Amino acid sequence: MERKGISLLICLAACIIAGCSEMGEDGKASPSDGSVDELAVAITSPVAGSVLSGDKAVSFDSNVEGGKKPYSYRWSSSLDGTLSTERSFSKSPSEMSKGRYTIILTVTGGSGASDQASITVTVL
Repeated sequence: MERKGISLLICLAACIIAGCSEMGEDGKASPSDGSVDELAVAITSPVAGSVLSGDKAVSFDSNVEGGKKPYSYRWSSSLDGTLSTERSFSKSPSEMSKGRYTIILTVTGGSGASDQASITVTVL
């Protein structure tokens, strides 16, 4: 029983040193510096600089870390305006205007924090 108490104290000390004194809704440690609302957004597909053409659908996908769920998504482009409000979607290049696009993904978390990511692609 004494070993369990020592192990618990070691775990508690490690958690305090790491700055994770509070537990989040998902049971994982949350930072105590107030940064829990910060979002990190990345576009994972298509790859920046891609050339898109033809009728085969292209997958637009993202990765979001941090913040507070639920997330809202807005994919937009410099040529076609709003593309989607889903986390991921598919679109055929033949359904898009031809030219060089800046694709922007804006994600807003449940607490109002937001972040965005962008890539440039070319549609032929």
